[in-house]
Amino acid sequence: MRVGRALKLICVGFGLGVLLRVVQMLYFFDYETGFYTDGGVMAWLSLGLPLAASLAAAVLCYRSRRYFGPYIPRRNVLVGVIGLLSGAALVISGVLQAGGNTGLLGAASYNAAAQGVIRVAFWVSCLLFGLVQIAGSVGFFTGKNSLGKAPLLYLAGALWGVCYLVLVYVFYAKSSSFVENFFAVVGAAALLLALFYLCKLLAGVEEESAARRLFIAGSFGVVLTVSYTFSNLALMPLGRWYTGEIPAVIQIPALGVALFLLLFLVTFRRYSLRPTPKGGTESSAPRHGARRGAAPAEGDGKDK
Repeated sequence: MRVGRALKLICVGFGLGVLLRVVQMLYFFDYETGFYTDGGVMAWLSLGLPLAASLAAAVLCYRSRRYFGPYIPRRNVLVGVIGLLSGAALVISGVLQAGGNTGLLGAASYNAAAQGVIRVAFWVSCLLFGLVQIAGSVGFFTGKNSLGKAPLLYLAGALWGVCYLVLVYVFYAKSSSFVENFFAVVGAAALLLALFYLCKLLAGVEEESAARRLFIAGSFGVVLTVSYTFSNLALMPLGRWYTGEIPAVIQIPALGVALFLLLFLVTFRRYSLRPTPKGGTESSAPRHGARRGAAPAEGDGKDK
């Protein structure tokens, strides 16, 4: 199925992005001046190839729109673990920022006097989303939607996405390179959209449409965010970072959220895609059950 190929393209996309960005920042970037030494050729490659992969993945998901069904919770320990880790990273990030720990904020730290509202809004959203993420991830260990009785709590994720986008745009989209600004701002915007559609999906609002749009937005969000944050974090121990880069205390939770979205998409594909398009013959109708949460029949999902 096209969705399976789309997920493979997403993985190829951020893999290429991380590799090319690491090579670019190690060999084709002047940390003293902040300019590229090759005229920006490698930088454009590091953006163009992952972006093309995410665009192709989004097109495949759009063309498979009739296969998307409602979210069916299933036990998945790996997604639960990643969800707990991403939630813990968000909470720790919020606590560090609230405590004024600038040691992890890097050279491009907040101007608390001039932009205090943005700063406070972001660390509060980190705390709220982190707690909701931890609570919601428990359901992956039990095979239930632990936010089923209060699904709108996941709007905390969309709130965090808004604050993250504003923070990145105001403080960190100041590089002389369009590529760096594109990675930061568009990646944050795609994460926001993906989290919004994930909230709709968990709340049972227009599930088929929300699932399709989650995959489309998630294609860009995962590829751009992982390519940007993972490469930056991998280079930081080598002392390779520049003043316009998002600090580690913010990049780590963003990376955790992107990886959680990726694993959620994989899980959704396994359990919640129709084996045949909606409106097919009776024999090809979805066997995931007429009732919500019914166990799939033997062999379901293997061809997706």
